Amino acid sequence: MKKEGIGGYLYLACIGLALAVMGGFFVFVLGRGYIRAKETQEWPSYSAVVVVSEVGDRQIGKAKEYRHNLVYEYRVDDKFYRGERLKRRENPYFKKKNKIEPFVKKFPVGSRVLAFVNPNDPTEVLIEHETKAPGYSIWFPALFLLGGVVVFSRALLKLRHRSGS
Repeated sequence: MKKEGIGGYLYLACIGLALAVMGGFFVFVLGRGYIRAKETQEWPSYSAVVVVSEVGDRQIGKAKEYRHNLVYEYRVDDKFYRGERLKRRENPYFKKKNKIEPFVKKFPVGSRVLAFVNPNDPTEVLIEHETKAPGYSIWFPALFLLGGVVVFSRALLKLRHRSGS
């Protein structure tokens, strides 16, 4: 009786491990995004006044990029603070100026907005919540994680069975 090699099972184990690692990475990233978005929706809100709302630009090489320069003032526990972020992340730069103009119109200078303030750090503030969509699509990379774990473990079981006989 001819004894088969273990190369195929090692290959399957490596493929399974690679799938599990990639799936796990994206499960982590999407889960973190969902948790961070959900967290800010529990922050208390305070009234704020927009003091700067304009199109800003920067030049890198020959290309010009545009961003929404936004500053609003709010008060927490009788102390005044300034916020600059629309969402939790930095306000992004765009290549086209017309992508910024709707934000400038939405938040004119002097307008009142709700500022959502981190209760543990009143300097961390936003006026629009992030979407919780990452949490709703986490199932897809979870399939890769689960499938990779199954392929990896079955290949290892076959290898163990092979070496035991």
